[in-house]
Amino acid sequence: MKVESPASPAQLAEFMRDCQNANQRIELAGARSKARMGGPIADPDVRIETKQLNHVLAYDPRDLTISVEAGMRYSDLTALLKEKKQFLPIEPPFSNEATIGGILATHSSGHRRRLFGTVRDLVIGLEFATLQGRTVQSGGMVVKNVAGLDFAKLLTGSFGTLAAITKVNFKLTPAPMGSKTFLYQNASASEVFAKRNLILKSVLQPASIDVLNPGAAATLGLPARFSILVEALGSEKVLNRYQSELAGFQAFDNDIWNGIREFTPNWLKGHPNGHVLKLSTQLMQMEKVITALPENYAAIGRAGNGILYVHTPAAATIPTGVKGAIEFSPAQRQPAEQLWPTPGNDLPLMQKIKHYFDPNSLLNPGRLYGRI
Repeated sequence: MKVESPASPAQLAEFMRDCQNANQRIELAGARSKARMGGPIADPDVRIETKQLNHVLAYDPRDLTISVEAGMRYSDLTALLKEKKQFLPIEPPFSNEATIGGILATHSSGHRRRLFGTVRDLVIGLEFATLQGRTVQSGGMVVKNVAGLDFAKLLTGSFGTLAAITKVNFKLTPAPMGSKTFLYQNASASEVFAKRNLILKSVLQPASIDVLNPGAAATLGLPARFSILVEALGSEKVLNRYQSELAGFQAFDNDIWNGIREFTPNWLKGHPNGHVLKLSTQLMQMEKVITALPENYAAIGRAGNGILYVHTPAAATIPTGVKGAIEFSPAQRQPAEQLWPTPGNDLPLMQKIKHYFDPNSLLNPGRLYGRI
């Protein structure tokens, strides 16, 4: 397979146009940190990598905006922003290797999603290259500018099946004055979710509320019990308020969130045949779903929004009556395994959009769980 590493967005667009003219299938790649995500790519002829597109194009700390190329690593961007006491609160898995373009393409977000939203919510503009050899600008560098933002929303989570993201503009957030983590554990899932419900009804606005089943807790070095982790951000006065409000919780080491963020990468390293299911549950349904899982499964729930990540040591299926997808699977999986059993009523629209951008299905064929 031929590998190309364009040095500019224009050159990337030229490579894509040449591939379309030659009817060659393309793998769009950044660091390839999430190669097991979204279904394997079917025998590409050319791989186009964005690793040379790794520059900061514009940064105005006073306006809390930044523009970077898609091949820039999230870890490098985080280090740069830290110097100005700012941050991009995505907290994606594979954070050391992941590129900005790859994070958008896979719509990767982490434990702070409840307070700051997903990566899609932080984008104010982007540029992308099409198979026709064009680069297209969407949005801009002004936070209130909404022109063209639909393209950004369309490409985020498209797994590189529509176009190649070349540049992204973000709105940033001032770094928090302080942070504190609180932990509550109990043998009863009902007691843990009762604590969750009290938090959701209270005046507290945590950055993160994650529930762990015993398997996930043990993997992180905690006692194998149902657990809830709460992350609070703010001034000392705010953090003290959390301390007084969270009865029964103990203050815990903030480093636990590094383990939460990298739980999936670490699990996949230790389980080459493992799967990761991403399930969408109602808030009141999560307890029922998480308690029905086998004991050897490790589950982490974003308990403030209903997203549940289930880590299995081998092949798995989506639980009956629950919407979701097998987000990570081995490359050598069973051909009959359905990664996204119920994509929903908007699948025909997605297929039409795919045909408009890529009529010959050359871009990342097989991705989006084999549905596009």
